[in-house]
This record gives sequence, structure tokens and C-alpha cells, in this order.
Amino acid sequence: MASPRGGFTRRWFIGGMASAGVLGGCRSLGFGDCDQLRLGVISDIHVTTPESVVKFRRALAYFRSRGADAVAVAGDLADWGLKSSLGFVKSAWDAEMAGTGIVPLFITGNHDFDGFWYGDMTLDMHVQGYSEAEALHRLGMKECWEEIFGEPYAEIRHRKVKGFDFVSAEWKGGKGGNDAQVIEWFKAHRGELASDRPVFFMRHVPLPGTVSSSIERGGDTTLTEFLKGLPNVVSLTGHTHWTLYDERSIWQGGGLTAISVPSMSYTTIPKGYENGSAKRRPDCTLAMERLPSRDDLEAAQGFFITLRPGIMEVERRDFEDGVEAAPPWRVPMPVAGHRPYAFDEHAKSVPAPSFPSGASLKTYTTNADRRNGTWAIFLTLEFPAATAPDGARVFDYEARAVMEDGSVAATKRFMSPCFYKARRFEPKTLKFRFDAMDLPERGRYRIQVVARNCFGEASAPIFSIVRESVPGKDKVAKS
Repeated sequence: MASPRGGFTRRWFIGGMASAGVLGGCRSLGFGDCDQLRLGVISDIHVTTPESVVKFRRALAYFRSRGADAVAVAGDLADWGLKSSLGFVKSAWDAEMAGTGIVPLFITGNHDFDGFWYGDMTLDMHVQGYSEAEALHRLGMKECWEEIFGEPYAEIRHRKVKGFDFVSAEWKGGKGGNDAQVIEWFKAHRGELASDRPVFFMRHVPLPGTVSSSIERGGDTTLTEFLKGLPNVVSLTGHTHWTLYDERSIWQGGGLTAISVPSMSYTTIPKGYENGSAKRRPDCTLAMERLPSRDDLEAAQGFFITLRPGIMEVERRDFEDGVEAAPPWRVPMPVAGHRPYAFDEHAKSVPAPSFPSGASLKTYTTNADRRNGTWAIFLTLEFPAATAPDGARVFDYEARAVMEDGSVAATKRFMSPCFYKARRFEPKTLKFRFDAMDLPERGRYRIQVVARNCFGEASAPIFSIVRESVPGKDKVAKS
């Protein structure tokens, strides 16, 4: 196993053999405590009032019970970006961690700077008796941070825990960002970083071109490419409020391992789905109610990372349900050759879902309102939920109206109702619906449904009975 600078070190060579099962464990070789670093990782705690720290404290208590050396929070500590909110974060930390020696590794996010003017959040802030007069951005982030947390604050910070390097880039609003400064910092300080172990890089927004949510967002990949060229960097980012049940929340390329840290407050609902999208506009004509979001979609999730010689284990924890969310990711460290979490490789290890034996698709018409409140006729699809082996999850379902000649007249996608929660919450029977106005106007067709995993691998399809349409849409007003 290669060391970060191209040679070999006995530590990482032996550790790599142990992680591959060649050796009988660290203790037999005199390593003593195998765990070189224990790290709790969460993001987007969005603290507002003293009462809002309950889930944050729950996570801290768990990390304390696991003997963490440090706890990283990847930004958005405060929902409204107020000084008082940071004070509540500090009080919660002191209540759970005082005297433990556990190191806080906090960074800022967009809410910490700008949350006080984010629309409906501003209204909530005022209703609860708080004011933008105490906005951190206005009072001075550096001054407030150093007063509350008692540690130096800078746009780029370098902290060490048990000899491991943590480099963080604080939130910087506007169009510029601070990617160029990060690159220059690494070039100037590379000699100060440990050469025989991973270097952690933290910022709030994911690196473009890495984890799934960053690919969808796009952006300049200059910093990503630079970090890929370094020997062994692990990036920890938040912001997306994405679920840890999605296997695309970890990505590898070059010497970089990128990990998308889930939210402690709510999960994002993806766009492009009949029961998804964040649209609230009255002209939205989607056929189904949106899955609940924000405080209605509870999802307090995070990671517990353990570094041992040759391996980084990332345990996925669902704090809302108090369970291990899914099998852990085991990343060979340092990265050398094989990258099991590059998407192409990882997709091979994630099985496709399947429907129960003998599953059938029932269809029938119902009357209901579209999301904008207009009345409509719907074709309702009812079928048993699919499942996946080995801890894998159903991510979404795709339904198609397939004509007799094999052509596809219409396609709809639906999020699995519990894509963000533990498998035990998945309903046994699912009901999705097509707006009748989107179905073929004439001809014979069947509805075909497949279940897919996060990489798009589909199950064998199930089909409805043959249906036949006749003209009639011209008699229906679409508005």
C-alpha cells in the first residue's frame, strides 16, 4: 500500500494487510488501541431557540458514548444567523461535553451569515421575539465567534486532533467564494500537513463534480481537481440536506474521498418527481401532494468515522430513529489504486430492488385535486412496495404508459415515500397516481412500473391490465 508521497511506510502497509483480513488484528501486532481517530460528524443543525438543540444534544451524547476524539459540524449552526443562536450551540456543547476533552470542529454555512433575511424564516424569527439587530454578519462573525467559542476564527483554518489535520474553509457569500484562497493555502502549507495519514478538508457546500447533489448543482471544479491531485484528502461537506441512505453520498476520484454529511434538521425533497419538488406556486399542476418537508420531514442523521491503520470506517447513524442507518462504508486508507466508492465501482456493489413474487399492479380512477387545488381525474396505481437485499434501499419508482407497439406515451417518477428513513418505515402497499390528462388519448396501453436504486438500476417490471383510451381530452379544461 503506497504512502501519500509515493513510498511505503510500515504502519500503512501492515494496516492495509489487517484491513484486508490478512492479519489477525492490531492488538496481535502490538498496536494497542487500533483506533487512531474517532470522529463524530453532523451538519446543518439550524439552531434557533434554546429548545431547538434537542437533536443536537442527542447526537453529542451518542458521540460522547462512543469515545469520540472530536465532533465536526459542517456548517449552518444557526438557522437565522444570530449571535444568540451560537450561544445556544455553545451551551448545548458545554452541557454534553464539558470535561470530556472532545474537540469541537465547527465551521460556518450560509445560514450563519445570511439566515436572518431568508423569507419565511425571517417571519418566524420575529414572531419568536428575535431580531436581525443581532445578526452575526452585522456584528462581525470573527468577533462573535471568538467571544462565544473562545477559539481563533479565520476564513481558512488549520486545526489538529491527535496528529490528524483538519483544514476548513468558512462560508463566503457572493459569487466569488474562496476556492482560490484554499488552493493557495494548501500550496503554501503542504509541508505542515502529515504525510502518512488522511487530511480532512471541511466546508459547507459540496465540491462540484463529487457527491450526487454536487453533480446536479454543477459549478467550477477547479478546487475539486486540485484536491484530487493531493495524496489523500477526505472532504466533509453539508448544505444539501441530503439523506445518508443514498449511496451516492460518498464519492472517490484521484486522491480525494468526498462525503456528503446529512442534515440534523430536515431532508431535501428532490425535484422532477410527482410527489417531490419544492414548488409551492399556485400554477404547479403536479398530480400528487408533495412529500412533507422541513420540520414535517424529520431526519436527524450523521456519521461516526473511525480511523485505523489502513482503513476508514464510516458508520451511518439515524438519530431520529436511534438506529444504524445502513451498512458502514469502509474506505481503504490511504487511497492507492482501488477506489471502491468511485460511482462506477460502487454501483456494482449496490443491488437492484425487486418486487415480491407474484406482485401485481392494480389501476383505477379517482377524483382529487392537483397540487394547485384544481380538480382532476387520476389513474391511481396500487402495488406492493419493492425491497432490496444487503441493506440497500429503494430510491424511486418509474411508471410508464407503454403503447401496444412498445412506444412510451408518458413517464412519471415517484420518490419512495420513506427514501430518507429507516427501512422499517416503508409502507407495504404504495399508491401513486397519473393525471388522466397526461395519459394516451387513444389506443391500447399498459402501465409498467419499476423500482430503482440510487444509481438507477431497475427491478424487473410489473404491469397493469391492458387499458384502452378514446378521445375526450378536448372536452376538459386544463386550468
